[in-house]
Amino acid sequence: MNNIDLNLYKTFFVVANCNSFTKAAELLYISQPAVTQAIKKLEEQLNTELFSRTSTGIHLTKTGEIVYYYAEHLCELLEANVNLLEEINDCQSKILNVGVPTHIGTFYFVEFLKKFNDKHNNVKVNIVNKKSDEMIKMLLKRELDVVIDTDMIDIVDSTIKVHKLTDLESCFVCNKKYKAVADQGVIESNELIKYPLILPSKTTSNRKMIDLFFRKKNIVLNPLIEANSSSISRGIIKQGIGIGWMIKDFIKDDLESKKLYEVKVNIEQVLVPLSIAYHAKYTSPIVKEFVNIFQTN
Repeated sequence: MNNIDLNLYKTFFVVANCNSFTKAAELLYISQPAVTQAIKKLEEQLNTELFSRTSTGIHLTKTGEIVYYYAEHLCELLEANVNLLEEINDCQSKILNVGVPTHIGTFYFVEFLKKFNDKHNNVKVNIVNKKSDEMIKMLLKRELDVVIDTDMIDIVDSTIKVHKLTDLESCFVCNKKYKAVADQGVIESNELIKYPLILPSKTTSNRKMIDLFFRKKNIVLNPLIEANSSSISRGIIKQGIGIGWMIKDFIKDDLESKKLYEVKVNIEQVLVPLSIAYHAKYTSPIVKEFVNIFQTN
């Protein structure tokens, strides 16, 4: 197999994007004859014509379109490699981009962030709070280095590593309007559905688990309100609109201060798996150390 000159593919990629040898030369900071020579050399190596020349300029041939597809991926890999090397050589000034939802950040994340900061107080940390699926997309694009969330058990993308950290307890809660329900002790599941319910969206893994446990009792849930935001759900429950499902640690202070009351229901305990996700390949030493702090505690 002949040695592959990646610079030839990079030059080809730029020319194809510009549809111009002249513009490509300007972007690559080389002469136009050098660009022409590189394309000619690549065409000779591949034994095919990559561009067709017409009165309106240059255009990719059918073969050129195929080569462009692979050249694009080669250039992306080259850029990722350069970025990763820069991160390794300059870990101390790296910005660590972490995706974590608010309800996890308030009671779980900050403890570990403190441990990381104690070792690397000159590493800047940028915390992003978005929906789970949006943060995973950002992780795939390398816009985030790490995601910590509860809704990642179904991720099957081989480019992402997911490690379970712990199981979080959950419960149904209400405000003083429904305190009489909480005071009954353990209530039957078919009694709970008589009240307006506030639950996570059907698309979340948390909701799927809740639905599964109720289906075991031959009950189909029909909530009054569905919300993807735990903070919004807590606010709705505090207003007395209904009885809602929450992660227990998130509302720990509300339970202790009697702003909310736990409603115990005779279903299996819904344990919410909390996981950490990061890119399988493009992970710098500083990201690995950040992940390790969570995995070793």
